[in-house]
Amino acid sequence: MKRKIPILFACSLGAILAAGFETGKPAFTKHYQTTLLKEPQPLADTVATLPFATSVQITAFQGKWASVSTGTNAGWIYLGNLSEEKPAEDHSIAGLRVNAGETTTAAAARPLSETAHEYAQQENLGQAEADVKWMEQQSDAITSAKIVEYMKTSKKGEFQ
Repeated sequence: MKRKIPILFACSLGAILAAGFETGKPAFTKHYQTTLLKEPQPLADTVATLPFATSVQITAFQGKWASVSTGTNAGWIYLGNLSEEKPAEDHSIAGLRVNAGETTTAAAARPLSETAHEYAQQENLGQAEADVKWMEQQSDAITSAKIVEYMKTSKKGEFQ
């Protein structure tokens, strides 16, 4: 019985992720770079790397994966990396205020903008600026390979 629960949960999770997406309808990439894979597996060969808010046409589903076409390329994308609606790109200071529950790994790991540094100087947040610089140094030490390894060993995202 214990083995059936994780399988049932995994099937339910796939159904939840696919909810709202439909074959033949467009979807949009929601990360700075989204990997289009040859097969519906996290370590499959890369077909292409798609930029933020790229429109893709969904052609099929397999569990938590969508088979998509961009017109020039076709492959698989993990459903968690797609959005039903085209995401807005906000370059203003208001774009810095993001609900933690909406933050992606990629967004959380990127360094702060020049606007954030200027704001810290304007508000006399000298210690905050030093803290930010320390955090950026720590962030720079984290490689993509380390993130992928963490996600694999922790069974996060498409490695579930």
